[in-house]
Amino acid sequence: MQSADPVLVTSGMDEKRWQGLRESGFRIFFVGLFSLVIAFIVYSRLTVPSADPLAVQAQQLSNLAYAVLAITAASMASMLYGVYTIFRAEQMRTAGSDSLISFITGAFANRTYWKIMAVAAIGYGVFFGFLSQILVYRPDVSLTERGVEVSSVDLTLCCAAPGYMPMFTVYITDHFLILIIPLNVILATVVSGLVGFNVALSIFAYRLKKAMRATTSLAGGVGATCGLFVGCPTCAGSLFSALIGVGVAGAGTSASVLAPFQTLFIAASIPALVIAPFLIARSIRSVSNCRLT
Repeated sequence: MQSADPVLVTSGMDEKRWQGLRESGFRIFFVGLFSLVIAFIVYSRLTVPSADPLAVQAQQLSNLAYAVLAITAASMASMLYGVYTIFRAEQMRTAGSDSLISFITGAFANRTYWKIMAVAAIGYGVFFGFLSQILVYRPDVSLTERGVEVSSVDLTLCCAAPGYMPMFTVYITDHFLILIIPLNVILATVVSGLVGFNVALSIFAYRLKKAMRATTSLAGGVGATCGLFVGCPTCAGSLFSALIGVGVAGAGTSASVLAPFQTLFIAASIPALVIAPFLIARSIRSVSNCRLT
């Protein structure tokens, strides 16, 4: 009896392994995504002003709001882990090939670049947080004078487009607060993660042979700059308006008015940040091919 070729057996096992890993990553990602979408839609439907006597009571709505915030956090963690799992599968699948994806994933075989990505993403996230008004510092506004207890938390239950409610506010000091809007935090996480990824990959390319090209830098720069404006700057402004008497309805109106502009900045920033790694990978591949020749 002729024995099976060990090379073919190993190759078949590796293929099943990366396929299984990738399918698992997609399942984890889509479970988180669907959970997030469903939670936003259900909460939005339940918080629409209505004369229905069966409408959700305030206490029940408060509990539901905390549940939605918890689901948002869990769904984000699920999607991030799903993307990481898919990335690992692509590392296995493209190892040793000449594809652009192999040069992108290959850079992160060294843990140093994961650390660089984390530092860059956190740093950019803090910067993004202040510009998008997730982190609000107003030395000219006294929260205590507006009747706000410091330190305390506040939950705004309604009413705005899906993803903007519930708002969770943490009053840290008399002039500093954290305004958590689910959609805003999600966008901040996505943009910051992509910026960190591009920074780490760019440093890898630079260290390889100072291979940064003008096109790559421009694409990454456009994505990072536009990404600063993906968030909803008026959400915090609406909060302060509510403190001085405009009310929650004004916040919802402001968010609705800015929705088209927010979509425009998302369209400009996220695709640029997604395309940038492939442009960087082209420069890495050209440098690698030059070294081989």
